[in-house]
Amino acid sequence: MNLPKKWKSLSQVWTTYWFRPAPLFNLAVCRIFIVAFQLFYLINNNYISKLFDLSALPDSQYKALPILQLLVTPLGWNYNPPFAFLAIVFWLTLVVGLLALIGLKTNLSLIFFAVGNIFMQAYIYSFGDYHHPEALMIITLSLLALSPAGKVLSIDDLRHRIQQNIKRRRFEVFNIMTKKSVFARWSLLLVQWMFALIYLSAALSKLGKPGPGLFTLDWMNGYTLQYYLLRDGLRWGSDLGIWLGQHHTLAWIASCTAILFEGTFFLVLIFPGLIWLYIPMGAALHTGIYLTQRAPFFQYIAIYAVFIPWTSVIKTLSRRQRFARTKNKPELLYDGLCPLCIRSMTVLCYFDWVNCLTYSDLEKRWLSVSEIHPEISLEACREEMHLLLPNGSVRKGFFAFRKILRYLPPLWPLLVVCHFPAASTIGPKIYKFVASRRPQFDRCSYGTCSINSDDK
Repeated sequence: MNLPKKWKSLSQVWTTYWFRPAPLFNLAVCRIFIVAFQLFYLINNNYISKLFDLSALPDSQYKALPILQLLVTPLGWNYNPPFAFLAIVFWLTLVVGLLALIGLKTNLSLIFFAVGNIFMQAYIYSFGDYHHPEALMIITLSLLALSPAGKVLSIDDLRHRIQQNIKRRRFEVFNIMTKKSVFARWSLLLVQWMFALIYLSAALSKLGKPGPGLFTLDWMNGYTLQYYLLRDGLRWGSDLGIWLGQHHTLAWIASCTAILFEGTFFLVLIFPGLIWLYIPMGAALHTGIYLTQRAPFFQYIAIYAVFIPWTSVIKTLSRRQRFARTKNKPELLYDGLCPLCIRSMTVLCYFDWVNCLTYSDLEKRWLSVSEIHPEISLEACREEMHLLLPNGSVRKGFFAFRKILRYLPPLWPLLVVCHFPAASTIGPKIYKFVASRRPQFDRCSYGTCSINSDDK
């Protein structure tokens, strides 16, 4: 069927809006941040104890929600699972959540993690106590499961890159921050729109009123918020809420600020630069609500990650770092005919997000290096990697690895391990032991038979 040109143009604009190529890195960072928070949330809020307490209640208080009925259909439409069943679901959810966090079978892990959260939350709600902060988190997890959230920053992707490099017997420099996909944008953008609708709905509910007229400004008079602050402060034992409820001017300012924030939040979708104003405001708003009224909306703060252009942020910060700005980057020499070296370079390059290092294959670079550093032998470079620093000094083996970590911020936690007492003694021994047992490709096929490996 031939559509009019106008409709084709609208369809193209709509498709471009949702499926414009975007960095997969942004999506992956959101996956890590949101899944990590939800794992912490499940443990910190002691969900296992909640499930135990609810399972001990009489069956008469249990009324399964439709989504829970659907999930337990094989066991019976109104099946009330015992605590043993609930405990298995809880621990399995944590396990698949950890797998989703590190990116192992990422999409499958995310699916089961989302289903596990849906199951537990639906079970808790089946006893008649409803809250709304959890809904957006569950929807976000479900959307991430349907997106290519594991295409970068995952064990799946790293393992795939290592296998490719080993198969073609060479290492090629890459940067995961430049990898894009037409499917990397829609899930994050949909969550952003949900935020806008949630906040707009909250603003309209405060301004709406029954009877004649559409809106009222009564909620902004300060007295309404004073009532809620005093009620919740006394109910939940919040001294800050009770104190703030006694100051009308502060309550009036807070009321107006909340309405202004919620009613205009949608502007961040039109002017993305406003996120640097609205995201801190939102974090402060939800933190203040918790401190004064004990209403926990911390999941919203975690999900704000979908608004942050992580790729641009990291590139901007890196330009301000001395080791990323310098033209003379540290040069890492590696044996291009060693599978272990290829694997190691792939791992290091995977976390070299701002290209702080130069990776040089000995088979291609040796003549130039030998002229500058005649004290370094080819045999020594093949035995262990060497790092040539901009100041002319050289690090090798374990000490080269430890120095490299300084240039790769994602691996900075390993610096603590590498600087443990006796690390300078034990580290080189471990490095040499691993290097001595490494296999190598056949050098004769590359015309480099002068030095043969004992272990091919």
